[in-house]
Amino acid sequence: MIIDEMIIGFIGVITTIILSSISLAYWLGKKFAMIDFRFNLVDEKFRQINERFKIIDERFKQIDERFKDIDNRLKSFEERLDLIEKRLSSLENKFGTLGEYIKSVYLTLIDFMTLRGVFSEDERRYMIRELDRLSEAYKISANPLKPEEYKFIKEVIKELMEKPSKEIDLWKLEKIVEIAERLTREEPSRTSFEFWMKAYMLYAMIRSEKFKEEEKKLKKDSC
Repeated sequence: MIIDEMIIGFIGVITTIILSSISLAYWLGKKFAMIDFRFNLVDEKFRQINERFKIIDERFKQIDERFKDIDNRLKSFEERLDLIEKRLSSLENKFGTLGEYIKSVYLTLIDFMTLRGVFSEDERRYMIRELDRLSEAYKISANPLKPEEYKFIKEVIKELMEKPSKEIDLWKLEKIVEIAERLTREEPSRTSFEFWMKAYMLYAMIRSEKFKEEEKKLKKDSC
């Protein structure tokens, strides 16, 4: 009887331990299942984050491609600008050469015409008035003509109006021609070019008249 009771007690203990182990295993199983579930949630979150980073990376790649495209377009635009600048520079050189050629032809033509005595006294007076009129465009201070140069031009024009050609110093007219030529370079305009052309024409007229006066004097003295 005692042995049976011990066996029954031992079986009870064993049964209790087994049941406790089963309960513990079940509890642990549930806990591990919850932990696994949470880890799966965390993994899913990380997967979603990775997907977002992939999307962001893809967008950055697209942005990089766009910037590359913009860089290529800017490079192409800069190359076109360089080509335009070279063409403009070439045109400037050609126009500069053409301008010098036209200037040379004009000077030669005026010298020849004054030598032939084409211009009359009335035309000389008209040219003086024209020079006076054109000089008024440079009266204001905001222009490349210096105040002392403007004053000098006005004084010479007054002298031309009041004195005969033989009493005019040619260097004064040469100075006006130099000033006028400088204006064509610093402020190229219709007024500046017209001023230079008429200044040289008047200079050529006075020079021719003085030359003729000297010729007459020489002939008179030789007689």
